Amino acid sequence: MKGPREVDVISSGRLRIGLLVDSFIQPSWIKAVIDEINSSSIAEIVLIVKNDALNTEKTRRYQRYWKNRHYLLFAAYNRFDEFKTKADPDAFEHVNVEPLLENIPVLSVEPLTTKFTDRLKTEDINKIKSYKLDVILRFGFRILKGEILKAASYGVWSFHHGDGAVNRGGPAGFWEVMEDEPVTGAMLQILTEQLDNGRVIAKSWSPTSDRFSARLNRNHYYWKVSAFVMRALRRIHEGKDLIEEPTYEPYSNRLYKQPTNAEMLRLGTRLTWRYLKSRARAVSQFNQWSLAYRFKTGEDDPNNAFYKFKFVIPSKDRFWADPFPAYVDGKYFVFVEEYVYERGKGHISVMELNRDAEYKTPVPVLERDYHLSYPCIFSWNGQFFMVPETSGNQTVELYRCVDFPGRWSLDTILIDNVNATDATVFEYNGKWWMFVNIGDRAYPTDWDELYLFFADTPTGPWQSHPQNPLKCDVRGSRPAGQVFEWQGNLYRPAQNSSRFYGYAMSVNKIKRLSSDEYLEEQVTTILPRWNKKVIGTHTLNSCGDLTVIDCLLKRNRF
Repeated sequence: MKGPREVDVISSGRLRIGLLVDSFIQPSWIKAVIDEINSSSIAEIVLIVKNDALNTEKTRRYQRYWKNRHYLLFAAYNRFDEFKTKADPDAFEHVNVEPLLENIPVLSVEPLTTKFTDRLKTEDINKIKSYKLDVILRFGFRILKGEILKAASYGVWSFHHGDGAVNRGGPAGFWEVMEDEPVTGAMLQILTEQLDNGRVIAKSWSPTSDRFSARLNRNHYYWKVSAFVMRALRRIHEGKDLIEEPTYEPYSNRLYKQPTNAEMLRLGTRLTWRYLKSRARAVSQFNQWSLAYRFKTGEDDPNNAFYKFKFVIPSKDRFWADPFPAYVDGKYFVFVEEYVYERGKGHISVMELNRDAEYKTPVPVLERDYHLSYPCIFSWNGQFFMVPETSGNQTVELYRCVDFPGRWSLDTILIDNVNATDATVFEYNGKWWMFVNIGDRAYPTDWDELYLFFADTPTGPWQSHPQNPLKCDVRGSRPAGQVFEWQGNLYRPAQNSSRFYGYAMSVNKIKRLSSDEYLEEQVTTILPRWNKKVIGTHTLNSCGDLTVIDCLLKRNRF
């Protein structure tokens, strides 16, 4: 690698990025960020600032022991967590990123340190400024103070993991597991002198993905937020606003820190008891997706009191979920995902319902070599169409009905090479719209991020909305049924998978919807509380007088 020098920078038209690192050995999620920048046409890494603060190995060992003697049980939990769990792919696998940064100048610095902070010397700051950086990414050092925060046009960017409503502080992803909290927050922000009040570039709320493993929880959301850097750089390149609109969000919890031995003993005992209870329940009970429905009694009946709904429960060898109703020739049909446990994948089936609480056993109507679910039904030009979830094939597919309700033919592949789930297609103001959740990386993160596409017809071509992703929040991103109108307003039901997949639903009023603008606000949450056997619900649809939902039921194994 070349050594640093003060130069007259010749612009290549790409954003100029600097990296702050302690070492070239970095976790895989940081390597993914570097890979994305290197492969992009809009940004390039032009400087590496390496922390060369001197410390003898003997002193480091002594400090490590003296500091960690109060946290031995926490270290033991982490060792056990690593032994019992497997993260695939592992966001924290150590890799050497030096080969990715060949021929990039390296500036070695020794910061001026206090107990918690690092400041760079004036001569080092001047050298950094000579590279005319647009962005500095902080992948090392400690709390930064001083002129380094102003050394790039768009500041120093830093990830703050675990910096959510529950855990402000650290360790990242740990306290959410210990406190059994449903979501874990993370953000990318521009650092300021006030550590807790950086300017937010992107924010995300992911599910606390494992109730017992902090390692698996961290692994999930580190992969997810590693995509934030390139998204933000694209916003700069396209001339869009970089900073999210600030909101008043006071933090009322304590500052979380690494637990002491006494704290860890209490937390470990509680975690073990919680685990044993969950295993005992698993022996005697299982959860099964079933349906519930009701017909309106009149025009003024909103049909939204779920305790009045009638259950439709499948046999114990399968489940029914994702109901989409249709009304044809005076009859009501409900298309569902039917999942037979022994087969290990879902297909689309249809059942007929009537007002006398009678239904016909579902009949398969669409099956592929890959998993099918979420049969989004709509009509266009006098024909029925369906967009089932086909994420197992990495596609979004449009099917045309050949003979209602039982014969369907592939019409068009709308989007290819994409991890897309629960595509929801509807027409509004002369255009066709598609809400869909998309996982940005190989690691599955398809509960969290909402995307919007639009087209002139359902067959496409479909264009990505400029605000994508619209939302990064497991509590209200993934679609939960067809967009509907109520008293002149549009509403979008969404899944709330915070406590577990399919836990509840949010209902969001669409306030602005156009090819260049989208805005919604949550107006209510549908919680699974109307029946003691119901523990989850994640799809809501209506057609004519019929409203149908799915319910996750607790059932006895014996």
